[in-house]
Amino acid sequence: MATNLQPYKFYVFKPDYYSFVTSSGVEYLCYFTPYAEYFKKYSTDISSRFYAFNLELSNKKLKPHGIDRRIADTVITIVGDFLNAQINAVVYVCDNSDGREAARSRKFLSWFDYYEHPSSKIIQVSNNFDSGGLFIYTTLLVHKKNKRIKDIILAYLDLTKENEK
Repeated sequence: MATNLQPYKFYVFKPDYYSFVTSSGVEYLCYFTPYAEYFKKYSTDISSRFYAFNLELSNKKLKPHGIDRRIADTVITIVGDFLNAQINAVVYVCDNSDGREAARSRKFLSWFDYYEHPSSKIIQVSNNFDSGGLFIYTTLLVHKKNKRIKDIILAYLDLTKENEK
């Protein structure tokens, strides 16, 4: 976390679902959904640990203005809190519906490179791949002290390699 920034106040409105409002009034939703269906060939002990991470504008008509570094700080705090239990892993797949997936990937990765806490406790592994002519940008986030970290990383790399066709 940058030394002069604080995350926005965020609210948990149901398990694994968060929201926050920026100083310019833009509301974001952050949520984690089970991702086990993509890891069916692995034991439940591994597959049940995977969650997809989503970050969306609550009102798609409102657009953020300029750079707001507190958004990154807030997202990192939320993801860090989610991973603090040291049992789950998060997969982030960049939305490719508007051709801006590469920019989203760079931004997301830079957030975890730039900020110190809690991202210093998180390992990120990116494996981007071509799937039938569609380039997919993905990142795995896992706590460094997760006891199944090796199995989780290998499952993620195996899945992304399998999908490269």
